[in-house]
Amino acid sequence: MTIDVKEVAQDTYQIDCGKVPVFLMSQIACWLVGESGSALLEPGCTTAAARFLDEANSLGLDTRTISYIIPTHIHVDHGGGVGYLAERLPQAKVVLNPRGAANMRDPSRIATGTGVAFGDKWEEYFGPISPVPEGQILEVQDGESISLGNRDLTVIYTPGHATHHISILDSLIDGIYAGEALGFPSDLSPDLVLPGGIPPFDAERYLESIEKVEGYAPKRIFYSHLGFYDNPDNRLIRLVKESATAFNQIVSRAVADGLDDRAISERLVEYLKNHAEGGLDDFLLDPSGYVDYYRRRAYPSG
Repeated sequence: MTIDVKEVAQDTYQIDCGKVPVFLMSQIACWLVGESGSALLEPGCTTAAARFLDEANSLGLDTRTISYIIPTHIHVDHGGGVGYLAERLPQAKVVLNPRGAANMRDPSRIATGTGVAFGDKWEEYFGPISPVPEGQILEVQDGESISLGNRDLTVIYTPGHATHHISILDSLIDGIYAGEALGFPSDLSPDLVLPGGIPPFDAERYLESIEKVEGYAPKRIFYSHLGFYDNPDNRLIRLVKESATAFNQIVSRAVADGLDDRAISERLVEYLKNHAEGGLDDFLLDPSGYVDYYRRRAYPSG
């Protein structure tokens, strides 16, 4: 498959590496050009990263200029390929939250978790997860900035979906690369942005992260599997905040009532029917992270 590249904002290029088997969404990276180098955000899994390297130069993307590789988090579909890329791009630093950095020095725990989520044949779909060489790891804290000359990339710590999740504010385009911190816009309704979370998940920190990003009021949002969206008047963030708040309330009450998974899903579907104009997407509606979180709080020794 040929990767698809298009400019979506000034010196900002969306790179669609196509869908991975067993995964319902595309692997979409973002290439940022600055006066002093380039950054590659959300490189995806190793199979997507390999496809990118094979075709990038022929598409006018000079990989020798890459100064930084930045995954928002190290789940296989966002950062599984950073070790592979680092080995082949020795000039590039891999930007990671300290928790993510520890796991990319030794990615065995990531590999084990990926196997639990996707089965024994996960490497056939995503490729192996390689460690990042120590000298190429750049650990960043909340609020730190990386300069590409005419654009600054500011790291915002946004846990919830993962304990090590970060989002990136881009000064040049007044945008944010949100990973999975801001849910998923839905094709089913313009007034619905679904929250996302699979175990392990922290529903309350997820909502706090949404509110934190809301304060920056970015004009554009890059959703790693869905591409660029405009965000006039903070509209998309307000919508995902509304959905995440509702999910917290509905699931916490349902768990307190002792409902099973099916009954909890029915309560969520009833809420969503007031927003969605068509059917409901099973992948985006997966409430397992919320259910697991509130059951762990209700039954901490269970």
